[in-house]
Amino acid sequence: MADTDDLPGEASAPEPRFVALKEGALILGLQFLLLAFRLGEIPLLGPDEPRYARVAVEMARANEFVTPTLAGEPWLEKPPLYYWLAGLGFRLFGENEKAARWPAALAALLMTGFTGLVGARLFGRSCGRLAMIVAATSPLLFAYGRAATMDVLVAAFITGASGLFILSNLGIAGPSAAPAAWGLMAIAVLAKGPIGILIPLGVAALSGLAVGRLSLSRLVPPLGIVLALAIAGPWFAAIYLDQGFHFIEVFILNHNLERFTSTIHNHPGPIYYYLPVLLLGVFPWSGLLAPAIAGLGAVERRPLLAILAWILVPFALFSLAGSKLPGYILPCLPPFAIVIALSARVLQSPEHRGAVRTAGLFGLVISAAVAALAIRGMRQGEPWGRSALTPALWLLATTFMASRALDRARHEGLRILAIGASGFLLLLTLVAPPVLEAMESGRRLFLPAQGREVLVVGAWRTAWMSGYFYNNGRVREMPSLSAALDLVSGQPRLMLFGPSEWREAKSREGYAALELAQGPRGNVLARISTRSSH
Repeated sequence: MADTDDLPGEASAPEPRFVALKEGALILGLQFLLLAFRLGEIPLLGPDEPRYARVAVEMARANEFVTPTLAGEPWLEKPPLYYWLAGLGFRLFGENEKAARWPAALAALLMTGFTGLVGARLFGRSCGRLAMIVAATSPLLFAYGRAATMDVLVAAFITGASGLFILSNLGIAGPSAAPAAWGLMAIAVLAKGPIGILIPLGVAALSGLAVGRLSLSRLVPPLGIVLALAIAGPWFAAIYLDQGFHFIEVFILNHNLERFTSTIHNHPGPIYYYLPVLLLGVFPWSGLLAPAIAGLGAVERRPLLAILAWILVPFALFSLAGSKLPGYILPCLPPFAIVIALSARVLQSPEHRGAVRTAGLFGLVISAAVAALAIRGMRQGEPWGRSALTPALWLLATTFMASRALDRARHEGLRILAIGASGFLLLLTLVAPPVLEAMESGRRLFLPAQGREVLVVGAWRTAWMSGYFYNNGRVREMPSLSAALDLVSGQPRLMLFGPSEWREAKSREGYAALELAQGPRGNVLARISTRSSH
């Protein structure tokens, strides 16, 4: 698919400004297969996936479309778009991991499609096509496209809105582009909140200023405002009527304003946090950034400035934010992929031979570091070490072949990178499920519970919050071991302990502790009873 005879910058007839339907369908088909393959094999991970999935389960069971709930209580951290889509998945496919993750997979496909559309409209068919391949096979989009979270949902619609604003600012799109962008922003707001409007408007304003076409009427068209209010307004009005100022306090002040201005949610990071995240997030393609930068002087100035503005706005915004997580930077990935795709202009240019060699060297160094890390993990007995070795060696082999091919045959080098990136993701899908289950999920802990209530005493958040999904929501966090033991009388209780709490529980006089299951980080599910009832 990276094989092409009309790469950017060819001196032949002007390129079409769209990706051919067959080519786009093949790339999206490849991405769909990568995303869908064993989508339900990995358990819901971390504290977020089980909670979000549980909220969707509760809304779907109750036919509730306004107020999200967790364990029957209002859950106002996020807007409802993911819950609506996951609830539809639960109705169609059952309450399982695949249904919980399909909204993210769909959003990843949309994001790749928007990337190709904008890249082709700005720089030609070959740029749009290669940008699609980069996005479709990037580890960052792949990982979050298989996660039951809102990150790719909001990023996909931010991508569409930002791209439409840029095309409008450059005079490439018609008068309906800006109102359509507002419609996409409204969907993005329903996906995750105000960030869905702040980033596209920032991109629109900065790109318009950069190309000398900043226009208030284009930035804030009356029809766009009406369309956005029609899409997002009903839910926000309904939730405010139901929850009042409590919704503003939790959603706006705590989970948006304070998340941006502080580390209250315990996700700090340095100012440069997202630079390695972005470079590694598109690896092995990120090495092509060197020839892309070397050839920027030959790129048309106005669309280039617009793309750079598109990268700068979300990158600066999230770098300055107090809370940082890898998925936040997803809105930078589409314009970054487009810039990388511009590297094809200079891959065989004699004057940029050094940049091409730098690209190959970068790929080899990173791949070698990944392989060395896997070997070290395997020697140290890490649970992921042996599983990581095969993907790491595959990556090293393909980047070595690509580095040699890029210097002599552009088409062959890009083709090897596409195969290497796809194969790497496929291998990760094959080896990751048991490792991730052992390290990042509490699913096995709740198998003996069989829907009975589990009291949580000092357990790791990731372990016990799995019970929201895997134990039908019947988990209750206790303030202390004594408070949990007070509930044990003639009736034995199931309890989930952290390591130190488990040691203390076993030593308590008058109680019998029977271990039922072990989970990650030494967490233990046990049956606790009094000596008399035992």
